[in-house]
Amino acid sequence: MEKHRQELVDRLLADLDFPALYRGYTWKNDIWEKGFPDIFRLEQEMTAAARAQTLGLDHVQEIAHWGGMPDRSRIDCADPLPVLLYIDDAPAYWLMHEPADIVWIVERQIRGFGPTYASKLLRFAVPQVFGAIDTRLVRVFGRGDQKKQRYPLLDLTASPFGGRWAILAAQPAWPGEYGTWTGILHALANALNREEVCCPHPAPFVRAGLRIEGIWAAADVEMALFCYASWVLREERAPLPVR
Repeated sequence: MEKHRQELVDRLLADLDFPALYRGYTWKNDIWEKGFPDIFRLEQEMTAAARAQTLGLDHVQEIAHWGGMPDRSRIDCADPLPVLLYIDDAPAYWLMHEPADIVWIVERQIRGFGPTYASKLLRFAVPQVFGAIDTRLVRVFGRGDQKKQRYPLLDLTASPFGGRWAILAAQPAWPGEYGTWTGILHALANALNREEVCCPHPAPFVRAGLRIEGIWAAADVEMALFCYASWVLREERAPLPVR
């Protein structure tokens, strides 16, 4: 990892309370107190389908619905998707080495999906390896919203588009910066695990074998950063989650 990014990762570790941010994650019905029920269900379904190589249109539609995609009528893809994510029940060895290639392949195979939703599919299918990237995260950790940028980790840009923010696939930094993002999530997870800063997973995730108790996965770190980005974009009106 480049020196300036490593310095920013170190700053994040010093500045933010990752367990509190993980507990503070909120998206629709998914809150920590309820055990992140929709995330739990989707991870069970998507990881099982990815292992069985049966990920297809129904799974893609479920992710679009969970994410709140405004127009799902255009979504279409091969059923099942021709993408290999697991070998012998373990994440394929090349995923960590080629995350930009994998997200590009997924994006190209699903009509109606762009960078955000292609990354969400990977996040649910292989949460140990991948996290999602969306406009909240890019506005705070990337480019495009100078007033909200806090840690310039990514060269990726979020742009106003059709009354919303979007990560445009045509920009030169995509999909390469998804590889950068994946590396950042793993650098943070490795540091938290090395320092024995436990992730407060809801018990069902551990019982179902989706997580090892206390051990941060890439998707867990992304959830904590999403909580932080959401706090920044709310203009910091609410207190930042603390222990």
